[in-house]
Formats: sequence, C-alpha cells, structure tokens
Amino acid sequence: MSAPAVAVAAMNRPVAGALCAILSYLAFATNDAIVKDLTARYSVFQVSAMTTLFALLPYAVMVARDGGFAVVRPRQPKLVALRGVLAVFGGITGIYAFSQLPMADVYAIIFVSPVLVTILSIPVLGEKVGRYRWAAVGAGFVGVLVMVRPTGEALSLGHLAAFVNVFIGAAVVLLMRHLGPTEHRTVMVGTVMASVLIVNVPLALVFFVVPPWEDVLRAAAGGILMGFAQFLIVRSLALAPAGVIAPMQYTILVWGALYGVLLFGDPIKTNVVVGACILVASSVYIMYRERVRQVPKPYVG
Repeated sequence: MSAPAVAVAAMNRPVAGALCAILSYLAFATNDAIVKDLTARYSVFQVSAMTTLFALLPYAVMVARDGGFAVVRPRQPKLVALRGVLAVFGGITGIYAFSQLPMADVYAIIFVSPVLVTILSIPVLGEKVGRYRWAAVGAGFVGVLVMVRPTGEALSLGHLAAFVNVFIGAAVVLLMRHLGPTEHRTVMVGTVMASVLIVNVPLALVFFVVPPWEDVLRAAAGGILMGFAQFLIVRSLALAPAGVIAPMQYTILVWGALYGVLLFGDPIKTNVVVGACILVASSVYIMYRERVRQVPKPYVG
C-alpha cells in the first residue's frame, strides 16, 4: 500500500476520531471548571501561571515524541511571537470571564468566533463571502442577541471579557491559517505557554496567595488535563477529517452546562440555550459552506 493510501486509511476512522475530540473537549471543560473554582480564591494571573506550569509536563512529552527541542524553532518568529501575545490576552480575558459568568454563558459567547472569522476573512485574507454565508452570519448575530438580551439584564465586565476573547480567538484563527502550513505544533504550543508564563508569573507574585496542597493538586490536574486535551485533538485529526472533528467542539457547551449546575449551582437559562442553538447551527453551516467552497470544481471543456 502506498504512503498516501496509508494516510487515507489512517484518517478513515470517524467514530474513533470523534470520540477523541469529545474527550478532549471534556478535558478542556474540566480544566475550565477547575480554573473557575480557583479564581474564587486567587487572582487571574496566579491561576493562569499555576495551571500553565503544570501543563508543561504533557508538553514535554509532546516535544520528546516529536523529536526533541530541535523541532521547537519558529520559521516566522515575528508572527509566532504575535500568536504568543494574543494567547496571553486571550487567557486572561477567558479566565476572568469564567470567574464572573456561568460556564455555559462563556462558551456560548465564545462560539461567536467562527462568525467573526467569516467577516474578518474578507479584509484580512481577501476571501469572498457569498449570500449563504452572509445569511449564516446574520443568524449567528441573532443568536448572540438572544443570549445576551441587550434590553434585559445589564451586561457585566465578565460579558465584556468574553466578547474581547471572541475577537482574540478570531484573530488567532486567521493567524493560524497563515502559520499552520509552516510551523510545527510544538512551536505554537510552546510559544503560548512561554508567553503566558512570562507575563503572568511576575503579576502572580504581586497578588500571590500561598495555596494549600489541595489547591496545588487542583491546579496540577487542570494543567495536565489542558495539555492532555491538546494530544487528543491532534490524535482526533489523525483519525478523521477536520469536517468530522470540527462540530465536536460544541459538546463543550454540554460539559460546561453540567459542571455549572453540579459544581456552581448555575441555572440553565432558556435564552442562552436558544441563542446557543441558533449560533451553533449558524457556525456549523458556515463550516459546511467552507468545505463546499474548497472542493475543486470539475473541469468542463
């Protein structure tokens, strides 16, 4: 069997790939629940620094599996550094949003990112967006309005942080589209962790609170799960096409809602559920149209 045929066969396991993706988002949600719990007692900077330090353990395993630190060399250092800066602000705004809002609310708002990527791809990447994707974009913003109810309860700093995180997430996606073909995964993950630690460790020392061993173990579990989730995502994409894996990200809404109810007593709000469903449907359709647009058209002579 030829090498391309082996690669295709390796990616022809959609059920296994989908299960890996679902487990990865469960791991991400578990880390977020731990982070939310820790922010009740420690600053955002200390929580970010503690979990990232422990995430270095699975990252070290990743580097060893990929051939050692020789592969951790960026080919486009300026853009890779920009990825690191975005990661710092994304991490801080994300953790703050989780500290202020129910987990399901934060996830629902963050999923505005695919809609925003579609809009920004026009001026940034020069892409053309047809009427179907524009309709999906409009539906996505309707979902946002349903979720946040601008005429209802006042928006908080937590909402603001979540929306800032959306813009950062969209910028990261656009940047990764450019960097993805040239940069090794260990470079991207390592840059994120290094940037987070460089910024958050000094700030954590300013607001430092000595944690008991129980909280150190919680931070360790969160960080290791975060790193483990990265492995599972990579594995899922090796088992199944991206079109199968991408929709699995929305399972994190379910995990977030369950953790919110069971651990933090967060109510499940009808408007958030309805708005999230509209937004998810919009995002899935945008992904579908992206796949259709990228399929080569048959030649007609």
